[in-house]
Amino acid sequence: MRKIFKIILAIFAVLVVLLVIFGAVFFLDLAAYTATGSKTLNPTGASVGNALVTYDPGLSGAAKGVADKVAADLQAANYTVTLAGIKSSAAAHTANYSIIIAGGPVYAGTPTSSVKDFLNNLQPDQGTKVGVYGSGSGATAPEDIASIRNSISALKEGGTLQNAIIVKIGQGEDLNARAQDFINQLVGNGA
Repeated sequence: MRKIFKIILAIFAVLVVLLVIFGAVFFLDLAAYTATGSKTLNPTGASVGNALVTYDPGLSGAAKGVADKVAADLQAANYTVTLAGIKSSAAAHTANYSIIIAGGPVYAGTPTSSVKDFLNNLQPDQGTKVGVYGSGSGATAPEDIASIRNSISALKEGGTLQNAIIVKIGQGEDLNARAQDFINQLVGNGA
C-alpha cells in the first residue's frame, strides 16, 4: 500500500511540474499577443530614413518602455519611426526600412519566443541595419549578450542576422544612456 501511495505521489508531482512549466511558457508568451498596436513618430526635421521598432512588452511592460525610449531616440536622430507591437500588422511588413529593431524581455537568459520567431523569420532588405535588445533584471554582463545571440539561430555565426547589434538593458541601468548608445551603434554616430 505504501508503494502505491509513493507511485501516485510521484505521478502527481510530475504532473504539477509539467503544469507549472506549461503555465510559465503560456503566460510569458501571452503578453506578446497583446502587442498589436502601432504608431508612427515623425522627425522634426527632414527624415533621413525609416525605422521599425518592434517589441514584446513582457509581463512587466519594461520592454515596452525600452522600445519607447529607443524609438524616441531614433526620431530625434531624424528617422521616421514605426513603433509596433511584435504581433501587429505593422511588424509583419518589414520592407523599406533602413533600421529594424526587435526586442523584449529576457527570461532565464533567453528572449521570448515571439522575439525569436520574429528575428528568425526576418528577411531585411539589403543594407538594412538590425538591432536586438533584451530587457531584464540586473546589470548587463557580456554573458547576457552571448546568451541572446546563442538563443536565436538567425543571430548565430553564419546566420542571416549575424551582424546585428545586440544589447541588454538591465533594470537599474541608465535607460537614457544605454538606449542612446544602442542608437549610436546602429546609425554610426560615435560607434
